[in-house]
Amino acid sequence: MKNNFEERKRNRIEYAKNQAEKKKQESESLHKRVDQMTEHIPLGQPILIGHHSEKRDRTYRQKIKNTYSKAIEASDKAAYYADKASTIENNKAIFSDDPNAIEKLDEKIDELVKLQEFMKVANKLIRKQDKEGFLKLEGTTEQQWQILNQKDCFENLGYAPFELTNNNANIRRLKLRREELKSKESLVTVSETIKGVRLVQNAEANRVQLIFPEQPSKETCLILSKKYNFHYCKLENAWRRHLNNAGFYAAKQFLEHYQEDQNEA
Repeated sequence: MKNNFEERKRNRIEYAKNQAEKKKQESESLHKRVDQMTEHIPLGQPILIGHHSEKRDRTYRQKIKNTYSKAIEASDKAAYYADKASTIENNKAIFSDDPNAIEKLDEKIDELVKLQEFMKVANKLIRKQDKEGFLKLEGTTEQQWQILNQKDCFENLGYAPFELTNNNANIRRLKLRREELKSKESLVTVSETIKGVRLVQNAEANRVQLIFPEQPSKETCLILSKKYNFHYCKLENAWRRHLNNAGFYAAKQFLEHYQEDQNEA
C-alpha cells in the first residue's frame, strides 16, 4: 500500500542486512570447518596410490574442497546482500508508489528548470567573455569559468548543445510523469471476476492484481511471470504488477487466454 511505502523500504533494507550477516557468519563457520578438516592431513602428505586408504582419502579431500567452495559462495552472497542494502538506502529514484512522489517530482523539475536557465545565461556570458557577470551568478567559481572556456572536440565553449537538449528532455519527461501520477490520484479501486479470477485495479496499492480462488498450476505461474511480467505477493495472495495501461492490458490478455479448468491445480 502507498501509505506503507517507507515501511516496505525499511523492511527490504533490514532483510538485505540480515541476509548479509547470516551469509557472513555461514562463510566464517565453513572456513573454520575447512581449517579443522585440514588439520587431520599432515602437511605435504600426498594421496597414497594403491593404499587401502586411497579412496577414503580422496573422498575426504573432495569434501574439504566442497566445503571451501560453499564458504566462498556464502561470502559472495554476503557481499551481494550488503551491497543491495546500501543500494536501497541510497537510491534517490522517485517511485510511483511513494506517497510523496508528486512533491518529489515537482522538486526535481524545479531543480532541472533552474539548471536549464543557468546553462543558457552562462553560455551567453561566455560568448561575450563577461567573466565578471559569470562570477556574479549563484554558485559559480573561477575554476568553473576556466573549465567552461575550454573548447570541446567540436570547438564549442560553455555547455554543449546536447547538455541543454538532454536536460530539457528530462524536464518534459518528468512533467509527463507528474501528470500521469496526478491522473492516478483520481482512480478508485475496482474489481471484476473473469473466469473465476478477480481482476483488481487497486488504486491504493498502485497495482493491477490477479487473485485466484485456488493456487494456480505451475504452468500458469510460469506464464504469469515469464510472459506477462506478474509477480506473486504472499501478503496480498495476488499476482500483481504496476497499475498502468500496460499492466491492465497484460492482465486482460492473460485472462483472455486463460483456461480455468485446465490450469487450476
